[in-house]
Amino acid sequence: MSGKLQIVWLRRDLRLADQLAFRAAASAGPVVPVYVLDDGRPGERRMGGASRWWLHRSLAAMAAELEKRQSRLILRRGDAVEQIVRLAEETGAAGVHALRHCEPWWREAERDLGERLPLHLHDGNYLAPPGSVKTGSGTAFRIFTPFYKALLKGHPVREPFPVPDLTSPDAWPDSDRLEDWCLLPTRPDWAGGLRATWECGERAAGAQLADFAGRVADYEDTRNLPSADGCSRLSHYLHFGEISPIQAWHAVDGKA
Repeated sequence: MSGKLQIVWLRRDLRLADQLAFRAAASAGPVVPVYVLDDGRPGERRMGGASRWWLHRSLAAMAAELEKRQSRLILRRGDAVEQIVRLAEETGAAGVHALRHCEPWWREAERDLGERLPLHLHDGNYLAPPGSVKTGSGTAFRIFTPFYKALLKGHPVREPFPVPDLTSPDAWPDSDRLEDWCLLPTRPDWAGGLRATWECGERAAGAQLADFAGRVADYEDTRNLPSADGCSRLSHYLHFGEISPIQAWHAVDGKA
């Protein structure tokens, strides 16, 4: 086994393809993926019931995909920074890789973690890094159309990256059981409609994107018709990072 062990810290980026944190970590050594359920840092903005239902199923789907590659998803609960520092001590990890997030509590967590461990942040939640598209005078755009033109001109959208080859550590650290997090509703179980309507995870996201790509040419005419299946139905998958904006871009580019 070559290279030094790396941690991949997952948040709203629950995919393996076009995931630069996984790509960079895999090129450096064995990978330990971890998701920390941290309700403290978001405070009043912590996830509600429907998001927790989706998170449970998305984490289960990611764990299954990792197991197919002889890897695992480590689950921890508590303050994200403290849990990742503890995990690094347990595993002897040389560094932590994560996609950069813009929520204030995650920016704070990234700063705090970077003061204690080698933290490598990668862009990947947006077509271009936030704040990178500026007017000629260096200020932020206020109107979408000129912003969009500047984005296309100055930030060509790269091709999506494939799933990297993952190397496992010699020994795996302890993990919480997903079922013990009690993310699913029980009394009452109000999620029947969600179960009947939605599949969660990276594979489901790819299938939904393929479906939309096949009918995106009609989007302009059908998106505002309640009687038509005209919307992409991708917002959930994009929110949890089960598919990247770059993957979505290339799937529909030139078809509308």
